[in-house]
Amino acid sequence: MRPRAFALAVLLVLPLAVGAEESNPPPDPGDLVIRQLEALRVHDFAAAYALASMELRRNFSRAEFEWMVKRAHPEIAGSDFAAVVRTHSAGDYLYVTVKVRGRNGQNVEALYEVVQEKGLWKVNAVSTRRDDGLL
Repeated sequence: MRPRAFALAVLLVLPLAVGAEESNPPPDPGDLVIRQLEALRVHDFAAAYALASMELRRNFSRAEFEWMVKRAHPEIAGSDFAAVVRTHSAGDYLYVTVKVRGRNGQNVEALYEVVQEKGLWKVNAVSTRRDDGLL
């Protein structure tokens, strides 16, 4: 009798657990970008790289990623402040616009391209431009 009761309990609870997993939306893409910026702020390039898409990791090793971020995006590699100001989608991609103040005293507007992989948002690319606006 006990094995039947246990099996019945599992059968009743299993659909609830599966439904809960399916109804949880993926983490917010803006939060993903801020988490990556926070990792870069403390020079944790391994953690920042872990938030990158498979495509980005296919094109850059972890060491190349660190070199590229430091060289091409010094404000992102070491920021004092960052705030998400806009998120919009285009096709399968989502774009997150972030205002960033670097430790070097320069302000940039960063446009992050993020993609979903296995239900999670991942950073696929970033471009920056000088930002003389208010931060």
